[in-house]
Amino acid sequence: MLDSLFWTFSVSGVETYLFLPPLVALVVSFFTSLGGVSGAFLLLPFQVSFLHYITPSVSGTNFVYNIVAIPSRVYRYLKEGRMAWPLTWVVITGTLPGGFLGDYIRVLYLPDLRAFKFFVGCVLLYLGLRLLYEMTARSHKGKKTMKT
Repeated sequence: MLDSLFWTFSVSGVETYLFLPPLVALVVSFFTSLGGVSGAFLLLPFQVSFLHYITPSVSGTNFVYNIVAIPSRVYRYLKEGRMAWPLTWVVITGTLPGGFLGDYIRVLYLPDLRAFKFFVGCVLLYLGLRLLYEMTARSHKGKKTMKT
């Protein structure tokens, strides 16, 4: 029964059960929408570690995920009147050139899986340490000082 659901994606060479990628996308979208992020950063480790999809096109796949996932959230924020337009325009100003630069660096300088995993690991380590720091008393004390 499950053998008929095992699928080979000819372009990428990925072999997996047909229901697994949509199921992971559903779970990632559910949890990341609670925090207001796109979730592609969680799909990347899944694609590389579980699906063994290691080419630079993994980044393009994540961009497609963003194109599909983000508009419904933007619509919700617009409908509720919670869009912070000054911040939105500042973020867009940095996002557009950052996206092109990131693609350029990924394809030209990080096509090797080891180098790419190291880079992604460093970024995730920094983010994890930053989140842990935000939970400390020292961080809260600094925020109180800034508000007064």
